[in-house]
Amino acid sequence: MTEAAEGDMDAFEELVRRHQRGAFNVAYGMLSDEHLAADVAQEAFLRVLEQAETYRPTAKFTTYFYSILRRICIDHYRKKKPNYRPDFITSESGAATPPEMLERQENAEIIRNAISALPPRQRMALTLKHFGKMSYKDIAETMDCSTGAVDSLLIRAREKLKGLLKDL
Repeated sequence: MTEAAEGDMDAFEELVRRHQRGAFNVAYGMLSDEHLAADVAQEAFLRVLEQAETYRPTAKFTTYFYSILRRICIDHYRKKKPNYRPDFITSESGAATPPEMLERQENAEIIRNAISALPPRQRMALTLKHFGKMSYKDIAETMDCSTGAVDSLLIRAREKLKGLLKDL
């Protein structure tokens, strides 16, 4: 990022290549809309580029970047509260029979609906942890809270999901 801040577009393009997939996954996890998630991820990278001159490496780039992405997601979430539809259950073994595939699809839909029932901060913490693969410390910095608060959010999210998914 320091090189990108100095005008090195190759360095910026490398940042985009490294973080594009994770940015999309986090945005999709929050917004449940592929096109909107792609737009939001792109908007986050554009903001990073626009603010490159003011970047100060006081935290890891991912923390800085996901903080920007989080704010954009929250703005879009407030405008239109979507149904949560992350496509995180996609791997199908070649040996699956049609009834097994149907059961997987039904289970995935139940899980999506359960995640959509989580409050936004719990959903964000869960999304950053599982889709963004971030540490508690990085999630705390991204969400501007303590690691204890992240732990609490994740515990509450998992407990709520456990209750919602007990029949699954």
